Amino acid sequence: MKITYLSSLLILLVFGCSSPKDNNENTEVANEIAETNPPPNDDFFMQATDGTYYYLEELVGKKIFINYWATWCKPCIAEMPDIQAAAEILSKENYVFFLVSDQDMDKIKGFENKKGFNLTFAKLNGKIQDLGIQSLPTTMIYNTSGKQKRKIAGAVKWDSEDMLNSLREVE
Repeated sequence: MKITYLSSLLILLVFGCSSPKDNNENTEVANEIAETNPPPNDDFFMQATDGTYYYLEELVGKKIFINYWATWCKPCIAEMPDIQAAAEILSKENYVFFLVSDQDMDKIKGFENKKGFNLTFAKLNGKIQDLGIQSLPTTMIYNTSGKQKRKIAGAVKWDSEDMLNSLREVE
């Protein structure tokens, strides 16, 4: 009982005094700090499996495709080849593509290595539910000004001509 009480007290002391950061109306960054190699501050949005930290503000000027997924989500995995094809097709059209999970970094890296997709996989700094996402996969598309333009729940045929045209329309 003492160990549980002491563990709970330690967790409360470490995490209980943090307050969430409100970067903008489209992004809520949670209190959780990255598991390894923390950046200079805890405002980062995600950390890619290669160790790169991403702040959404730094991506302004690009069209941003963020697909929220999990290793256990079959529809998420089923749409990844289409996401990769769309990323390749739109590579010269100012798009950046991210596949973001809130699972453990080792689990994300293991999935990435096993599946061999040529995409940027990243760990969210926080929980997907904190972003108002109710189901996986969910994809958010941001314009070059950093404004969320679309939120699409469910698996999509991303490399279909209709979907590619829809993504091209984002400014």
